[in-house]
Amino acid sequence: MTARSKPTLLLATSTSDSDPEDDFSSLPFPQPLPRSAFITTDFSASSYLASLHRHQTLEDLRAELRTRSKDLERELVELVNRDYADFVGLGSSLRGGEGKVNDLKLGVMGFAREIEGVKEKVVKVSNEMEKDMVVKKEIARKKALARNLLTFDSRLSQLESLLLLKGQHESDDHILTLDLDETSNSSLTSLPRLQKLVTSYLYLKHVLSKIPPTHPFVKAQGKRLKQAKQTLSDDLSRALKECRAELKGEGQGENERKELEGRLVEILKLWSEVGEARDAVKSLKGRK
Repeated sequence: MTARSKPTLLLATSTSDSDPEDDFSSLPFPQPLPRSAFITTDFSASSYLASLHRHQTLEDLRAELRTRSKDLERELVELVNRDYADFVGLGSSLRGGEGKVNDLKLGVMGFAREIEGVKEKVVKVSNEMEKDMVVKKEIARKKALARNLLTFDSRLSQLESLLLLKGQHESDDHILTLDLDETSNSSLTSLPRLQKLVTSYLYLKHVLSKIPPTHPFVKAQGKRLKQAKQTLSDDLSRALKECRAELKGEGQGENERKELEGRLVEILKLWSEVGEARDAVKSLKGRK
């Protein structure tokens, strides 16, 4: 870019007779437009022109901008001409690489086929595992059901033995496995025996809750279960009536009466645990 020349004076003057007031060297001539002013991120054309109008006319500014534009075009052409050989050489250097690209493409395709094969195997194994898990769960369910059925039959037989519903020909020591003394063991309405019966019955109900009520084996044992429950209710009712009768009797000491009242409360608790509180009320009303 060429700098603007200073204006030529119309009147010739000499150094000897020049007037200091006619000397223009001290005037603020416009400076060349700096390139850095156009590359700022917050460049504003209006603000930039407003800062130049004091020392430069609009026509002079337009001429200088045209000159700057031509300079930039010339520099751009020189830059392209300088790097043109490199661009051409880059295109030539890429020739002959088609074989390598094809080899790489074939390798990628082969790898993709191998991945698909592995994926198919994984899906196949996953499906087989899901089927095996379903079979395993079914086997575990049937195993648990069989265990519960065996436990149910065993507990029902034990409750029947405690209730003296089977094996009357066997000895009492074989039928009743209670750690009781001979006096309590001779009474069918003793509190320890009743507690043993209720505990056995409640455990039987717990096992029965794990078995579907529509299972054929449960249906087949319905009569035995009903008889055991009825016999348990009869024993509790008999014990309750005996306790009430003893409380109504005369000639009892204070300690003996408190013991009978405590026994009555325990029997009522057993009724509540069995879930037959109504039967207990009926039994009490029957003694009135």
